[in-house]
Amino acid sequence: MLINVCDPIINANIKLDGNCISREDYAVENLISSNESVRKRGFLCETFIRPPISLTVSFPFVFDIRYVVIGTRVGGQKSSGFQVSSGRNDNVQKICSIITEKESIVFHDNNTDLSTFGNDYEICCFNISASRCIRSAEKLSVRIFKTANSIPAISKLEIWGKISFSVPKEIRQAIISNWVENKNPKKEKLQITHVQSVTEKYAEKNNIFKICDDFLDSITFEVMNFPMVLPSGKYVDISTIEKCSENDSMYGRMPCDPFTGISYTETLKPLSVPELKGRIDSFLLKHSNNEYVKSLPRVVGKRSFSFYTERQAKTAKVQCNTCNNCYNNNMYCLPCKHYQCKNCLQTMIIECKICHKNFNRSQVEKHHENQ
Repeated sequence: MLINVCDPIINANIKLDGNCISREDYAVENLISSNESVRKRGFLCETFIRPPISLTVSFPFVFDIRYVVIGTRVGGQKSSGFQVSSGRNDNVQKICSIITEKESIVFHDNNTDLSTFGNDYEICCFNISASRCIRSAEKLSVRIFKTANSIPAISKLEIWGKISFSVPKEIRQAIISNWVENKNPKKEKLQITHVQSVTEKYAEKNNIFKICDDFLDSITFEVMNFPMVLPSGKYVDISTIEKCSENDSMYGRMPCDPFTGISYTETLKPLSVPELKGRIDSFLLKHSNNEYVKSLPRVVGKRSFSFYTERQAKTAKVQCNTCNNCYNNNMYCLPCKHYQCKNCLQTMIIECKICHKNFNRSQVEKHHENQ
């Protein structure tokens, strides 16, 4: 039976190597935390830390590694270059290395069934010489040597394999029994999730309106018009970021992440999330007849859109009432609300050709297209 040695019931130990410092609330211990919400936060380095950095997981027993799963993105921070090493305390060697743009990686041996992993995963096989390092291993080290113009980040770490046969049989059976016992409630949870998904399908079928929490601003809890992801990983609307920046400028502060207070830089700044915006727009279009959607300050979902109707609504072009040749450019409005172009206005006649009223040149105003 395969087990995940990073699961909290195994009590593995994880630590950062060297002088690396993790950001507050994003400690490396989050990756093996028993608290699911803490584990989902992932690991982030402090803003001044740059790659390479390394972290090491020490196993409570010798372990045969089959595959390793790593999540590469935490909010707007993404790691792209990874090197994995494993072995015993006195002999840890590199077993694989990769540079990728994907958000999930699977490092595996030749016996791993990869059918459970979709196209979203980057697949990387262990080196040919890795077999002696992944059998009866006591630790595994992950080295981040490249990032996507951000700080080092890991959202998920799983190390799957089997307990080595060198472990006494009684201990092996006790660990496996504990694993099976603790995973049974997960089956019940899966059944509850299945019931919830059926309920959601029923709501969708009967057109019951329910807004997904992912569509809500983390500060205002309103539906986002243009979602942005902050360096802290929180999703807010662009209007919320602008208001927070205005508030910062009022007190003489640089614009910063409202959740961490860290100032924005070229690498740490809000990023747009077009995928999430597409989901929000699709959802609101689907429920465009809902009264709540109609009240939202956005075009999508309030009415049907067509280029023809929008073009018809535009203001007609303004024509010179004297020469009837000029349109819009260099047009001036007379006190009588008729229009003359610049060339006609430069003549000595100060009388409107339409209503024949005299006017003072100081009363003439320049016309702008958006008026």
